[in-house]
Amino acid sequence: MSVRRPFREVKLQWLQQLSCDKDLSDSARSVALYIVTTHMNGHTEKAWPSYQTIADATGKSVKTIQRAIRELEDTEWLDVRRGNGTGHNTEYRPSALSILRASEAREKTDRIVTLRAREGGHIRPERQSDLSDKGGQICPPNPEKEKIYKPNAREEPSISANVQPAVPAIFVGDSQTEQLRHWRNWLGARGLGTLDALEVRASKNGKTGYCLPGHWPPADTDPNSEAWIRFFRRRRSRMSQKLEATFHVGAEFELRPIRSRAMCAL
Repeated sequence: MSVRRPFREVKLQWLQQLSCDKDLSDSARSVALYIVTTHMNGHTEKAWPSYQTIADATGKSVKTIQRAIRELEDTEWLDVRRGNGTGHNTEYRPSALSILRASEAREKTDRIVTLRAREGGHIRPERQSDLSDKGGQICPPNPEKEKIYKPNAREEPSISANVQPAVPAIFVGDSQTEQLRHWRNWLGARGLGTLDALEVRASKNGKTGYCLPGHWPPADTDPNSEAWIRFFRRRRSRMSQKLEATFHVGAEFELRPIRSRAMCAL
C-alpha cells in the first residue's frame, strides 16, 4: 500500500491522471486544471476562486462551472466545501483518493535500477582502463594546449554584484479576498507596510486589484521569500524618497513669495 504524499510532490502525476481520464468532460477537466495550476496553495492544498473568477478565466458560463464542479466532486477528483457567498468563497482541494492514486504513480517512477551486478543490476566493468588501477590513465600536462584554450578575461561576461533577480508580477483581483488577506498578514508581520502604501494598485481587463509577485505569499522555507522581501523593501524605500522629494518641492514653492517680499523690502 502506497503512502499518501503531499500534493506538491505528486502534482505532476495528479495532472497527468486528470488529463487521461476519459470519463471526465472537457469542461470539468479545464476547470480542474485552472483551479490547481492557478489558485491551489501548495502548502494548505486549498483554493478559493469564485464561480465568476473561474468563468472569466475559462470563457464559460457560471452555470457550466457549477455543473463541472459537481462532476469533479462526484468523480472524487476534488473535495468541495461550499461557502455562504459573503466573503467566504467555496473551498476546493484535491480529494484524498486522487492524491493516493498520484502517490502510487510517483512511487513507480522513483524506482532506481542498481548498477551492481551482484544485486541483479546491469553488468559493468570493474576497471575503466587497463593502463591504470585508478580508473584511467593520468595524462601529463600539455602547456601548448593550455595556452591555446586559456580563456580570455576580456571575453568573459562580467556579473555585477548589484544585479537583483527578477521578481514576477501577477495580477491579484479585489475579488480574491483570501489571497489578499494572506498578503496583508505577510507584509504586516515583516513590517513592510500595506498594499496601498506600497502603491501596487493595478487594473486589468476593467478589473481592479494589485500587482504582486505571486497569487499567495511565500512560506518561510521558500527560496523566493528573501528575494520578495528585498523587492518590497526597495519599493518602500522608493516611496519614501518620492514622498520626501515632493515635500521639498512644496516647501520651495512656499518660500519663494517670502523671499520675493524680502528682496523688495531691501
